[in-house]
Order: sequence, then structure tokens, then C-alpha cells
Amino acid sequence: MTTNDNKKPIPRNILIFGAAAHIGRPLAHFLRKEAPEIGLRLVSSSPERIDVLQRDFPNAEVVSANFFDLQSLELAVHSIEGIWVLTPGGLDEGPAMTNLVAAVKKSGTAVHILRGLGLQPEANPRRIPHSIREAGVGLPVQHPIAKKILDESDLPVTYLNFGATFTDNFFWMKQGLVSERKLIWHNRLIPFIDPRDIAEVAGRLFLSDNHRHIGQFHTLNNGHDLMRFSDVAEVMSDVFGQKITHDGSKEAFFNAYAHLGETRQVLWDFFEYERANEVVWARNDFVERILGRQPITVRAWLQEHARDLLT
Repeated sequence: MTTNDNKKPIPRNILIFGAAAHIGRPLAHFLRKEAPEIGLRLVSSSPERIDVLQRDFPNAEVVSANFFDLQSLELAVHSIEGIWVLTPGGLDEGPAMTNLVAAVKKSGTAVHILRGLGLQPEANPRRIPHSIREAGVGLPVQHPIAKKILDESDLPVTYLNFGATFTDNFFWMKQGLVSERKLIWHNRLIPFIDPRDIAEVAGRLFLSDNHRHIGQFHTLNNGHDLMRFSDVAEVMSDVFGQKITHDGSKEAFFNAYAHLGETRQVLWDFFEYERANEVVWARNDFVERILGRQPITVRAWLQEHARDLLT
């Protein structure tokens, strides 16, 4: 016979930063469905997205906030007990997280903060390519800064580390699939995960009374797919019923994504960095254990989105 000695209170209200984005939105939907008694406060810095959130979540409070505007953060987190934090790519995490910590401490009401990160576990920052360090905007540079500030805050934080690439990133590669039936992307080895599964993990952790998750660094992937993009092209061929080729060359990448300009080189250097360290990746069952089901696989995601990727 076991006894429940869990100690974490369930948040009575939850704030979602980036509530209109591909993790924040499904998180809001999950909480509205699974725990309608919990008050939601949805945050966006975009006026257009605020209008959309007000339309799609009429029973939620929708507010505007900016990580570099301390007063707006103080208003956003006031009286809030649960907080989901995922910052936009390229954000300067130093002042952003310093402001957030100050605002949360001023409110004094947080019982659980979930912070999304994208890191190779225990990576040596000295191995990060010079171009990425110089740009100062990449995940390997900025996310360790965020973690350090939050670690030192002594706030009740759980880190959800996306040790995978998002399945909806395939939409970035759509043009080559449509025009040439070709997947054009760097051929590094990487796990995968559907952002909707991340959202559900976050929701279930908020609704859990297990205090042991606080202070933990959980690395998330779907526990099934650890593949190169040449392998993905083979799965696409099978799912789509037509041959999908793969081109992982730098020349093809630079031609296909010319609209990104100088960002292409930073991305390529990041992919090369990940490839040089790809042996660190391992499938794990954390997501499956939290969800109580198998996470969405690459094959299942492609079956769901085949039409959108090819037309």
C-alpha cells in the first residue's frame, strides 16, 4: 500500500506567455478542456494576436506584455500561481529573465513555473561555433543564460528541454517538397517531437501535485524517432506514396533558403555544431510516461499533414 506524500499545490490560475504560438495555444486548449476551473491569463506582445486570442478563448483574460518592460510583466504575473515561459528566438535572455524574476518575486504568488529550453544536455559552451557566439542570438548561447538566472532565483521552476526538432518545422521545408518532391535540409541526426505533445506535458505537470518535478531538467523527445533527414525522406516516400529525395548539401540549403540572407550561415553552423555532438541524443520515455500514451511519431504527423506539405 502506498501513500500520497506529494506536496505541490495545483495552480488556481495559469499565465501562458506566447499563448498564440505553436506550444502556448495547444497548452491553453488543453487546460481549458482538462481543468476549466483554472483561470487562464494569456499573453502576447502582438496586437493582432491579442485579437485572435480574445476571439478563440472568450473566457480567458488576454493581456499584452513585453519581457523588456518590467511594468508590463508585473501586471501580467500579478496574483498568478502557474506560469508557462517560452521566449521568442533571438531574445536577449539576460534582461528578459531578470525582469521576469523581479516581477514574479514582487507578486509572490507563483507555485510552479515551467520554462521551455532548447539545449544539448551538459554541452560545453566553448565548443559552440564562433559565428553563433558572435551573433549572440542562438539557443546554445541564450538559453544557458536564462537557466542560470532562473536557477539563482530560487523560484519553483521546472525546465522542459526540447531535446529534439519540432515536427512542424517540416513546414519550413515545404517549398522543396512542392516544387521538386525534395527534402532540402542538413542531414544531422536528431530526435523529434510534436509541439502539441510538449503542450500536453506542460499541462499535465501544472495539474500534477508531485513537487519532485520542481527544480528538474526534463529533456523531451517522442521516444521513437532518432533519424537523419535522409531517413525522414524515406518515411515521407512511404507515407506520401511517391518518391521524396533528400539533399543535405550546403549549396542546396543556401539556394533553397536564400530569403533568410545571412541567417543561413548561422543556421548552417548551428546544424554542423549539432552534428558534431549528435551522439549525445538518446530516445527517452519521459513524454510517454507523463502523457500515459505513445507520443505522436514522425510517421503519424506526416500522415496527418501530407496534403498541406505537398500542395
